[in-house]
Amino acid sequence: MRLTGQLFEHVRQGMIPAHIYNDADLFALEKERLFNRSWMFVAHESEIPHDGDYVVRRVLDDSFIIARDSDGQVRALFNMCLHRGMQVCRAEMGNASNFRCPYHGWTYRNDGRLTGLPFHRDAYGGDDGFDKSQTLLPAPNLDSYNGLIFISLDPHAQPLREFLGDFAFYLDFYTKQSSHGLQVRGPQRWRIKANWKIGAENFSGDMYHTPHTHASIVEIGLFREPKAQKRKDGATYWAGHGGGTTYKLPPGDFDERMRYVGYPDEMIARIKSVWSPAQQQVVAQDGFMFSAATCFPNLSFVHNWPKLPEGEQVLPFISIRQWQPISENETEVCSWFAVDSAAPEQFKKDSYKAYLMCFGSTGMFEQDDVENWVSLTTTAGGSMARRLLLNSRMGLLSDDSPVIEALPPQSFHGPGRAQVGYNEYNQRELLKLWARQLESM
Repeated sequence: MRLTGQLFEHVRQGMIPAHIYNDADLFALEKERLFNRSWMFVAHESEIPHDGDYVVRRVLDDSFIIARDSDGQVRALFNMCLHRGMQVCRAEMGNASNFRCPYHGWTYRNDGRLTGLPFHRDAYGGDDGFDKSQTLLPAPNLDSYNGLIFISLDPHAQPLREFLGDFAFYLDFYTKQSSHGLQVRGPQRWRIKANWKIGAENFSGDMYHTPHTHASIVEIGLFREPKAQKRKDGATYWAGHGGGTTYKLPPGDFDERMRYVGYPDEMIARIKSVWSPAQQQVVAQDGFMFSAATCFPNLSFVHNWPKLPEGEQVLPFISIRQWQPISENETEVCSWFAVDSAAPEQFKKDSYKAYLMCFGSTGMFEQDDVENWVSLTTTAGGSMARRLLLNSRMGLLSDDSPVIEALPPQSFHGPGRAQVGYNEYNQRELLKLWARQLESM
């Protein structure tokens, strides 16, 4: 079963050809039709707060300088000199008014304008031979949402807000806790011998694995929520180009439920000032707190609240992570710690500890997950995997009707589709989007 319409039809039916998690031909198609056309996260505005600040980020094989120029405007500049193609900037981050190519010394302003080249008159005859009114190649599209900076390599890409669709309602839970915005730390980066889609699927809605894969974390008492019953009582949601998971909260009003996951009153007050009534109702009235999520194709979020080792105190943390494909069987994980910039300093320190303990490069959850994902990828590369269809139909009966009906609007005040109980609806929706992109010409 090669790259045929039948492969994608199997995906739409929830029967996944096992080899899609380790297939070189599919990866080549992903590069061409998915990552070259989607909106890709490259940085957060808090990483470049001052004029002249920059970070260097990749979208697969393409390197970009994400810079705040001297006028305060955010730019995404293709990191390739107009002369002989050398990378103009080789530092990962810094502050500069100009970038000077190390090969032949061509110099560019931080807005991309070419400002100087050695021996311009002697070598080129001045502007008659080479007109200096040129710039580094900008990304075809650049936009942001709640400080998250995205680029698209497709000149005809739909607007970012349109691309996000109703998922923006849920994205606010992870990225907007006050009018002051997020500050991020990172990224930590590490490589795993696993296909990028596995992590994206896992974070989009796999509540089923938590009480099994992460059983040891429950047993040692550092995390109270992954118990099987707690996960089954939670809901999954899918809307627009993303979806994720929630936990069911104990009875209480909005403030009580936010305190339950560790937020101090001053942060709760700021959150209430920026979340819409419907967003607050999901917590206060419906009783759900948001956990992991994925924005198609490869941007994920984590919100959890473990106990710190020093005692019984519960501390919430938020993490942003990107599954950056290296090949069909290798992924670079880029992981940022995120926290509201107006949060108390002690909260920021403790929240960072909680993040490192759980989902940093050596975090307990991270180690559990990666062991599974590497095994899956390795096995998917063999010849037998091309004969196997993996069953991803959890939550569906044989006639495609749901095992449990979707929650009605009065039980879940967010947009899209939400349902309680174990299911693989979100993973199916993610892979349907993947199939649609790869089939498009």
